[in-house]
Amino acid sequence: MPLQLLAIATESLLEIDHIVICVSAPVSAFVLADLGLVSSSQPLRRLQQGTASRLIFFENVYLELLWVEDELAAEIYAMQSGIDFLARANWPQTQASPFSIALRPRSAASNPAPTIDSQPFINFAVDNWRTQAEPLCFVIPESISLVALLDPTSVMHQQLLAHPAQIQRLTSTAVGISTTTPLTDSMTLLEREGVISLELQSKPLLDLTFDHRRQKQTLDLHQLGIPAVLNY
Repeated sequence: MPLQLLAIATESLLEIDHIVICVSAPVSAFVLADLGLVSSSQPLRRLQQGTASRLIFFENVYLELLWVEDELAAEIYAMQSGIDFLARANWPQTQASPFSIALRPRSAASNPAPTIDSQPFINFAVDNWRTQAEPLCFVIPESISLVALLDPTSVMHQQLLAHPAQIQRLTSTAVGISTTTPLTDSMTLLEREGVISLELQSKPLLDLTFDHRRQKQTLDLHQLGIPAVLNY
């Protein structure tokens, strides 16, 4: 699998589908609405992982704010998969990265597909999978990418994209990492191909730019316990 993904990335055919941000506590849709962001009304629960999340959709990407509801299930999942959501959600104490970056082929299909949580994802490489200090990277099948799931003619989907803050498309992604240890090939590859830029920070930070910062506005989500800044 790593060889296959390397070939895809070298041809610059990967782009961000969604970004998972692990947080220590549930995030309310009402609180996000106060900031001008529309989000899913009900949390998305993955019982096997012991997690729940709230989704914020944009035209070409979505953010998944994920927290742990069942610590025992999360610990079992970590032992089985190597993905420790509990450590990532408690990143101030564990020094883990709270971010996961899901990628899709640029040629993603637009046909309807199954629900997001019903399909597996494909990991970049085992070393990245188990390296808690850097963002988890994985590629998802085209059939469950945002491009396939999002229907521009659906009234419900249009409502999910109608943010009062008028934020539309992700145009730049910078990821702050607090580790000085050498990065895995997966992270180096994403930076080299221009999918993300990496910055050494004292704390993890997701610095997202939408619409080339047309409105010259900044929304800092740290107040919600979310290590992210939206520039739009």
